[in-house]
Amino acid sequence: MNQYVSPDAIRPSEDEIDLADLVRTIWRQKGLVLGVVVITVFMVMSYHLAKATFKTPNKVDFAISLTFLDADENSYPNGSPFSPNDLVSPSVLQRVIDSVDKNLNLESLTASLTVEPSNSLLQASENKLAVMLADAKTPEGIREAAEVELENLRNQSRSYLTISLNIDKSGIPSDDAVYLIQKVVDSWAQMAIERGLIDASINRPLTTFVVADNANIIDSYDNAANYLDSLSRAVDQLSGLPGSKGLAVGGMSLNDLQREIRTLKNANIGPLREFAYSNSLVLASKDAAIQVRLYSRQRLLKLEHERLTKLIASYDASLSQLGQSNVSDLQGSPTLNGQDSSPQFDQSFLSALLKLGTELGSVDSRKDLFDRRINATEELLDLEKEMAILDGVVNETFSKLDPHAILDSSLKQITIDLNSLQKQMDSFVVSARELIMQNNSQLYIVDSAPQLRGTGVMIAQKLSLYLVLAALLGLMLGVVLALVRGSVKKTSNSELLSIESRR
Repeated sequence: MNQYVSPDAIRPSEDEIDLADLVRTIWRQKGLVLGVVVITVFMVMSYHLAKATFKTPNKVDFAISLTFLDADENSYPNGSPFSPNDLVSPSVLQRVIDSVDKNLNLESLTASLTVEPSNSLLQASENKLAVMLADAKTPEGIREAAEVELENLRNQSRSYLTISLNIDKSGIPSDDAVYLIQKVVDSWAQMAIERGLIDASINRPLTTFVVADNANIIDSYDNAANYLDSLSRAVDQLSGLPGSKGLAVGGMSLNDLQREIRTLKNANIGPLREFAYSNSLVLASKDAAIQVRLYSRQRLLKLEHERLTKLIASYDASLSQLGQSNVSDLQGSPTLNGQDSSPQFDQSFLSALLKLGTELGSVDSRKDLFDRRINATEELLDLEKEMAILDGVVNETFSKLDPHAILDSSLKQITIDLNSLQKQMDSFVVSARELIMQNNSQLYIVDSAPQLRGTGVMIAQKLSLYLVLAALLGLMLGVVLALVRGSVKKTSNSELLSIESRR
């Protein structure tokens, strides 16, 4: 009896991998492999473009504007010099490290932080003026005006700062870097307030008013008047601080405090001081030093009166001469030293610029002289009032009274009132300081939120890396699919051969 034997039973076991056969299988399906690579690269790049993962920030920029700086002075309100590097000083950074992360390195954080003056609006004008100054054909008059304007723009730009944090040098993640750079500015502002760089600008009496035992009565009233004036100036300075209008201490506002100061001056110190000078002869009979000091003070005031009178006269003469010289300069201004080779349009344009610059300079000069004259006139009026008080007028009504007893008894109550006002002033300063510490707008204003910035080189490197990785992934997937497809196809062919052999 014959028994059928399958060809698969007599075929040797094929458990070895033929590399040449695999390569031929992959090569025959190179179109499939290439298609999978293209599809994989497209999908990977689309995902990263949608997620914006190519953006690799390497630094954080934080733009602020300082509210206490002006074009004339580069200092804190209390007069201490200001430097942009104050924002990244070691003491400020150490405070940031203690409050954020004590594992941060002070040296690396210091090296990664920079502060530069910056203002995009003023920068464009500065660049134009710099180009104009670099041009050798620029007329001398326009060159001088451009130099002055450029210096003014640079002074204005000092109040605009950009703090930059290099993420690579600091080794801090980008999200933490944004918080850290804000913390640096806040810490600097708080330390400046705590050190008295802001509220120290309020010049006020720090000690109580005391009448010296050896002081005469007129000097005591002069000292009381000066003490009260210093309190009044301190209230004016405090009123100029942001948010101070809403301050209230013990149910009293700054307006109430200023009103009490005016009442004490107009009702007590002022009249009694004039009464003391009017009775200086009677007081001098008991104290010869009063007469000596009174005569010396009157002599000094007369000399100051003469100086102010001459100063005002010189201002008037300067204003008159400035107006006449400007008219003659504009009428006889040269047309660019006779440069006939230049187009007429350029000559007229530059002449108009020179005329405009002259007019603007004249306006500024006249305004400055006029302001000085007004200040000198106000000083002269105050001086004449003081001289009238010192001259005094003897009133027969008070001839039978003892002026020394009246003034001495009133001075005790004035001392109590002055010290009470001084304590109230201290309370207002403390409240204003707490308000400033809660709101750093007294020092700076945020121009924009911290900006993450990256370089094009780093983006290109990351893009190339993603392309290579996507291509490798697609190649591996394509090879796997090609091998699976080849294996399936080979199995199908084997089954067909087996069926045909059975037939």
